Formats: sequence, structure tokens, C-alpha cells
Amino acid sequence: MTSLRLLHKSMLAISTDIQQFRINTGSASFDCLFSTRENPFSLALTSRGENPRFFKFDVHVGYRIVPYFGDFYSDLVEVLRSGANTGIPLKPRDFLEQVNSQIPTKATANNNPSTSEIIRLRPDITEDRDRPHFDTWIFWKSKDRQGPTKENQHKTLVTMGPEALQFSLDNRASSKWSAKDLGRDWRKIKKPDEPS
Repeated sequence: MTSLRLLHKSMLAISTDIQQFRINTGSASFDCLFSTRENPFSLALTSRGENPRFFKFDVHVGYRIVPYFGDFYSDLVEVLRSGANTGIPLKPRDFLEQVNSQIPTKATANNNPSTSEIIRLRPDITEDRDRPHFDTWIFWKSKDRQGPTKENQHKTLVTMGPEALQFSLDNRASSKWSAKDLGRDWRKIKKPDEPS
């Protein structure tokens, strides 16, 4: 995926690790997120329309996506209206080439999505989907449970990035979320003094 390589290079130049953009393939349109927050990197496509479908591709070393769609092949065929409907089978390698040709190669600050946009476009974030805005941190004392759940860690990483996740792990803090945008920055929430 040569376009992802160029986009990533441009992202590094403006110090960002996620970009949102739109692509069209035939009669289908997708909202896309390219994220370097996860390992491997990810390219998420969410179809537009009444019944959105979500497709997540792992982007391996060398910006390579394996041209095998496994469990979601038939869903992608349905979204693209290919296969039995048109007589043209879906060929994963050809589809990926179409996607590659439409991926922007220049990153911009305007294409940095909000946490609510990321949650809208990533249904694999399962925790508190109805609360897409960061509220505060819940700091767990040593006698409390072990700290943030795996689901909370995943939401923190995908929506706010690895620096926020590291803060969460270092401080045994769960990210707390709100249905309303309170305009809060996770970096500005101070850890309360914990009694020794």
C-alpha cells in the first residue's frame, strides 16, 4: 500500500498518528481511519449509508495488507454490490489496489478525527459507545481492583493514543467518558494525592 507509506511519512512530519478520509469504490463510499496507534497499524473502512458495515485491515511491516478477507468477505461483497449481483467477483488484491489509489498521501491537522468520530467509525470499541467524549481519569488505589479493564485500555489507545494509554497504565487510571463534549484534555487532569 504505497499510499499508506506516503501518508504515514506526511503524518510524521505534522506529528499525528491518525487520519480520517473518504474513498469511493464503484457505488460504495467509505469513511476511513488510518491509525499508527496500534501494532500492527490499522486501516478501518466504515461504509456510508443506512446500514453501515465495518472492515478493519491490519497494516503490516512494509505497509502490506494481506489480500484475504476471511469472515467479512461476503459483507464486503454486499456493500460493494459485486459478486452474484453483477457477475464480477470480488478480488481482494484488486479491491486493495482501488483503495490504495484513493488514499490521500498528504496528512493535515483537519483530518485528525475527534474521539467521537473515532468511536463512530470503530464499532470494535465496545466500552461505553454512547459516551464518546473524554471526561476525566478514575485513579485506582492499591486496595481497589487492578486498574483499567482491557476494554478501557483499548478505547484509550484507539481514541487518544499511546501516550494516553501509557499514562493510564503508569497511574492505574481508567479513562472516564461522557455523552456530552466537556472540552476536557486528558493531559490536564491531575492525579490526586494518594495517601501512603
